[in-house]
Amino acid sequence: MKGIYIMGGFPEKTSFANCCNSAINAGFDFIEAGIPFNDPIADGPVIAAAAEASIKAGTTTEMVISELEKFKQSPVKRLFMTYANVVYHYGIKKFSDRVKSFTDGIIIADLPNRSVDLFYKQGFEVPIVPFATLETREKDMELINRSKSELIYFVGLRGITGGQANFKSSEMIDKLNMIKKHTDKKIIIGFGIKTHQDTQDAYAIANGYVVGTEAVKRQHSLQEYQSYLKSLVG
Repeated sequence: MKGIYIMGGFPEKTSFANCCNSAINAGFDFIEAGIPFNDPIADGPVIAAAAEASIKAGTTTEMVISELEKFKQSPVKRLFMTYANVVYHYGIKKFSDRVKSFTDGIIIADLPNRSVDLFYKQGFEVPIVPFATLETREKDMELINRSKSELIYFVGLRGITGGQANFKSSEMIDKLNMIKKHTDKKIIIGFGIKTHQDTQDAYAIANGYVVGTEAVKRQHSLQEYQSYLKSLVG
């Protein structure tokens, strides 16, 4: 599965739809719509700066929701990526009721797997994508498998977005092999995907990937963005 992260409202409102259409035309399987947050602790400087610029330009949670909703009839899967406070502020059940008809899941970067029940107990019905990392243990898989999501988001490196992952390291390969033995979910690698070679390396050890930082860098120029997406899929 090929995924692309798109920051909502960056560098302007129309950019999101243009980027979505470009991803669909390039053959990507899912879109990860970023709802900007002013304290994005998991994100590196590129995505953090894009979030700040988007917020300063007036982007709201509802605006990003509405933009992604326009693609509900598209052939791609649709996910949101944001932080817990964004959903809290909007209203947990209200957010769920608003998006559940057209989204396939949500990635909440600062919500540990053990805490997802806090959302579900308040009426949240959207599948929350669980995280796995280089530190994930066999005993953690029971909790991951309880998720309603068909995907597992594997964090490909230690630290924030924008770094370079080593997809051929024995540590990563061994960890992914362990996870595969204990789940039927699809494993998507995020963090550290930059080039076509990276995508091929990710496919060799997992079920897919999602590109974030390197794509966001190019959202300011549609032509550059489209060229980059084509380079990823080969």
